Amino acid sequence: MAQLTSPHALYISEILFAISYYLEDDRKTLARLARCCHAFSEPALSVLWSSVRSFLPFIPLLPPTVKFLWDHGRFDEATLVEFQCPPEEEWRVFDSYAHRVRRLYSGSHCHQIVARIRSKTTLFPLLRSLTVQLIEPIDMQGRLFSNSLRSLKISGPAYVHCKDDRVQMAIARLARDAPLVEYLHIEDYTYSVVQSSLPPLHFAHLRAVEISAFFDYTLLQSLCHILSQAPVTQLKLELPSLPNKEWNISAPVFPALRSLRICGNPASAEQFIFHLASESLQELSIYHTRGPASAADYRHLLSHVADKYGNTLQQLSLTLSQSPSPNYPYDLSQSVLDAFYALAPRFNRLETLHLSLPHNRYVHLAPELTFESPTWPSLKLLDFQAT
Repeated sequence: MAQLTSPHALYISEILFAISYYLEDDRKTLARLARCCHAFSEPALSVLWSSVRSFLPFIPLLPPTVKFLWDHGRFDEATLVEFQCPPEEEWRVFDSYAHRVRRLYSGSHCHQIVARIRSKTTLFPLLRSLTVQLIEPIDMQGRLFSNSLRSLKISGPAYVHCKDDRVQMAIARLARDAPLVEYLHIEDYTYSVVQSSLPPLHFAHLRAVEISAFFDYTLLQSLCHILSQAPVTQLKLELPSLPNKEWNISAPVFPALRSLRICGNPASAEQFIFHLASESLQELSIYHTRGPASAADYRHLLSHVADKYGNTLQQLSLTLSQSPSPNYPYDLSQSVLDAFYALAPRFNRLETLHLSLPHNRYVHLAPELTFESPTWPSLKLLDFQAT
């Protein structure tokens, strides 16, 4: 009987990696491949550990003394001050897996503590994407962000009154340690935060930013200031549904902005657009799904947009739900349409217009607002949705 041999194709590493990437969503099969033979071990492990949804799988890989602290709940300040980082040879197993990680979703307090303990070394040296919740204030000596990082999603503690500027300080560390970052998403679930005294930070490659401020404007104002000079071209903002009290930006922000999406009431949207330093905004989307509004708010917003960006804006989208004015949503819709009719000639480069408004038989699209209209010489797409 002829002896069975492995197909020659399985000796080609590129083919082994292709098979492993094909099984990226089948983690059980990847784990079996990693254990079946030496040839499959490296590619299967690389794919299996390339995206990790928690820091918890790394806890058993920690040096014994660090794991002891975790197991016995001794990650307190008094212990950490006296604790000595284990020698590098004790991190060898941890490093053998950590260097494979490209995407990490970490909400664990342990991640921050381990980064603090091993402050002279980046835990995940080849990380490209990180999602992290700052349970504790960031340690200024630790290296939470690798210099290979391109994408960061960060949030502070949820549903509490935060008495420090941990998110702002984390962004400052990001600017220092991850100079190639391109995308930043900040979620704020706190009720109040401390205003930061940080100056505008230098980000050479930051192009896309998303800020979700659900309860308070304080962090949003601070972030707008420290990111004000970044070369951001795409910005998404989710503003609180509260009235815009004390919503104030002291200086123009985001000079390179080309695309802006705002979820919030029109008065707050107008105030933010007023402080934009960009002179050539091309895409603007406003989603008003919660918070109060009036017809005057929309007239002021649209008039200001026409004044500032009538010669550059190419795409405009406005979505109005019934919730902002539950008693008279259709009257508000008609007021929005009336404002558009009056301003139509001033949007001389507009190519795409999306309108989604509460509708009844008294609200209609006027004849002059059509694709063939001479008052909209550049219009290529008109999308009107009645909700």
